[in-house]
Amino acid sequence: MRKGFMAAVAVAVLGGGYLAAQAYSSERFDAELTASLEALEAGGDVTVERRTSERGWFTSRGELAISPRLDEGWALQLPYSARHGLARTHISGDAELTVGPDDQALFAERLEAASPRWHAEFDTLSGELSGRLDLAAFESQLEGARLAMRGGHLIVEGQPEDLRLSGELAPWEIFHGQESLKVGRLSMSARYRQAASGRERTQQGRVALDSLSLVRKTDPTLELESLHYQGELTLGAEALQVGGTLALGEARLGGESLLSGELDFSLSRINAEAVRTLEAALEAERARGTPLDALDDAELSALLTRLEPELLALLTDSPRLMLDHLALTSEMLAMDTRLSGELTFDGKDARRLTLAQLGKPKQQRRWLHRLDGQFDWQGVPPLVLMQLGLPMTTERLAILIEAGQASVNGRPLPPLL
Repeated sequence: MRKGFMAAVAVAVLGGGYLAAQAYSSERFDAELTASLEALEAGGDVTVERRTSERGWFTSRGELAISPRLDEGWALQLPYSARHGLARTHISGDAELTVGPDDQALFAERLEAASPRWHAEFDTLSGELSGRLDLAAFESQLEGARLAMRGGHLIVEGQPEDLRLSGELAPWEIFHGQESLKVGRLSMSARYRQAASGRERTQQGRVALDSLSLVRKTDPTLELESLHYQGELTLGAEALQVGGTLALGEARLGGESLLSGELDFSLSRINAEAVRTLEAALEAERARGTPLDALDDAELSALLTRLEPELLALLTDSPRLMLDHLALTSEMLAMDTRLSGELTFDGKDARRLTLAQLGKPKQQRRWLHRLDGQFDWQGVPPLVLMQLGLPMTTERLAILIEAGQASVNGRPLPPLL
């Protein structure tokens, strides 16, 4: 009798513990999903709506709707089904992208292709998420052209405050009569890190395109090889900083080498608190319900007037643009040039400026007067030397900008305005 009672107690305890663990797993998944969506929204680019149709200890179902914050030209719908285990939650579903003013389904209606499938795993104890979205290969007729896609994938890993993305789009092509666009393999990776307060964040990203070929009936074929971009954005306690490197292996026109080059730049000293204030103001504008691309000239002018204090506040710490390295080489144009330098905007009393009359020369001169900088230009193209009236033997230009007035090798240039 006593043994039976103890067995019943043990079963009750184990069963209760199991149910409690299931409940914890479900609640932890729900909490982390909420935190991830809030982190995604905090990035400032998109808004996220979560529609939960069923929530339980063992299974959950719902849908996520993601759309751009300042443009209603598209929206991503992610219906999902989640199975909660003691250690992990397994999630899966389809993805559908709606486009245009009539919210037409891109894959189901316009392309007549299978919607991308996605699946993910959430670790209950560590909070780690790993997921993958797969796009199947397909061919479709689109407005008189034939589109051939060879598929792709996107992988997401990490936690809400530290997310990593990587993906690849296989080569794809569009054919329209004798014209075509062929795009090579596109790969990307990114990392998003955010402080617990949500006020500071860092974004790093890399995009690489193997090749691109544009064939047109009347123009020479344009080809690009090895196009790469790598950049970083940091919103800290005091300032926003942006930097990046853009590199082109080679551009060809009609089969002849046209251009290759690299650009390395950074933008710093943008007031961080002003950035956060502007983001809040843009969110308030978005809540008005009218996307930016639907505004007419009068409405856009009124918007700039409302946001002018926030926009001018970005300049209070005197932003600086650094051109660390610009290199362009072209056999066709007989050019091998290098440019580096910096340009600073004096942000003192920036609130005295206005955006409303930038089309008028007087206001433009007020803005130009705040520019100071210097640049070193080597391997100057002959056409530039001719326009400046300098000898063709000139190998180097020292460009100085003081209060908006530029000089080259000590010789003042005519005012821009």
